[in-house]
Amino acid sequence: MAKRYNRRSTRPLEDIPSLFSDESAESRAGMSPFEEKLESATDTPAASPDSDFVLDDKYTRPRHKLRFMSLGSGSSGNCAYIGTPECGLLIDAGVDNNFVKAELARNGIDIRTIRGILITHDHSDHVRFCYAIVRRHPGMLLYATPRTLEGMLRRHNLSRRIKDFHSPIFKEHDYLFDDIRVTPFETSHDGTDNVGFAIRLGETTFVVATDMGMITERADFYMRQANTLMIEANYDDQMLSHGRYPEYLKARIRSAIGHMDNAVTARYLTETYRPELRRIFLCHLSHDNNTPETAMATMINSLRSVSVVPATSPVDIHPGSVYIAPLPRFKSSELYVL
Repeated sequence: MAKRYNRRSTRPLEDIPSLFSDESAESRAGMSPFEEKLESATDTPAASPDSDFVLDDKYTRPRHKLRFMSLGSGSSGNCAYIGTPECGLLIDAGVDNNFVKAELARNGIDIRTIRGILITHDHSDHVRFCYAIVRRHPGMLLYATPRTLEGMLRRHNLSRRIKDFHSPIFKEHDYLFDDIRVTPFETSHDGTDNVGFAIRLGETTFVVATDMGMITERADFYMRQANTLMIEANYDDQMLSHGRYPEYLKARIRSAIGHMDNAVTARYLTETYRPELRRIFLCHLSHDNNTPETAMATMINSLRSVSVVPATSPVDIHPGSVYIAPLPRFKSSELYVL
């Protein structure tokens, strides 16, 4: 926390500049080195919008932008990183803890800055490694609704000591991690007490909407606010129809508490597109009933129908364009500065 220092001036009255004096140079006369450094910081111009940090006008100190990286996306395991160099969070923990630690380090992210794991729901591909991660890193907590934690313990062979690391969260309540504000919201899936997350820092709103059979009213409310949206595009309906899955499983996937079809996701993005939406990450693609190419083509063709074109770069995004990328299933994505 910044401290304020109040010191009485020892300068003679006649040496104090008048209201109309040019004190840019003389005001630093007699200052200590610390005071000169503090004074010069307020003269530093704000960083450009494309840099990885901006200047906080209130405190005249650097305020970093959000960074995002997927560490795995799909039924084989889900985990993502969101944060700044000072404060980070993991979203779900279905990916091996050693891989998570290695990939964070490879991208220059100190795992000691991770405050905890945000859990979307209690399915194994989202929680399998949560205990292995939190117990190895002091100070890291597990953020899940009480019902989700109960579901995790009921469904899986997790140590009951996971309760020692649990910090309960509740839908539609805000939680603050340094300057990062997180709001859980209702989603529709066949897990226990499923949530998505709206994650805000400054003017950036990153929304996680994964594992949904349909878009609930509250999910829609938050998704419409996103600058960056991580949304499920699980399956292509034709591939699912002609695929090897048994009929009961196809019915479960297509249900209102199952998963999202490419066409449904594309239609939603097209109908709700706003110029403020700059990046779309397609998550939880099925290994058997979808491909990255199929999902991308469906989104791009639909958005082009309302004159929205894909941006070629995650940073070079012009009005009327949006960057779209499918998140890898078995490996990490690049580290994005949002």
